Amino acid sequence: MVLTVVVVLVVVGLLIGVGIHVGPHGSIVTASVGMLAGIVLTLLISHSHSSLTALLWTLVVVLFIAAITVLLAGIRGLRSTQYHSKESVPGLTKLLDSAGVATSRLDPIGTVQIAGKGWSALNDADEPIEVGTTVFVTRIEGLKLHVIPEAPEGNNRKETP
Repeated sequence: MVLTVVVVLVVVGLLIGVGIHVGPHGSIVTASVGMLAGIVLTLLISHSHSSLTALLWTLVVVLFIAAITVLLAGIRGLRSTQYHSKESVPGLTKLLDSAGVATSRLDPIGTVQIAGKGWSALNDADEPIEVGTTVFVTRIEGLKLHVIPEAPEGNNRKETP
């Protein structure tokens, strides 16, 4: 039983290390696995009458503290602007005011082709945009283009190949 507890602690420790390396999502998953393993180990230890029980309890407490720390770090990483930015992706601003073609019906979400590439797009007009309609990019949020079916007045729209 002692060997089982030690093996589980080592495996969970390695998983938490990998989770931290992978990023916020990995941290959250491995911290959850660590907490679940800690609960299982708590149940195992509570039925143990080994002379090492005090040491095992200490290791489980350390596991819980590590798992909670990693979980909080993962949540903080997800909330950072690096992962959830409403700013457009660098280089996409060149698509602003560009013309393209709807490759699926946009009601309100669909796909468009601009500059020879397919993009996810959100229809900012009141009516659905049908396949084959010329669209114009009005703004960019993340990787999603906001489009309308006709050029806004007063804009110098860019023609794209």
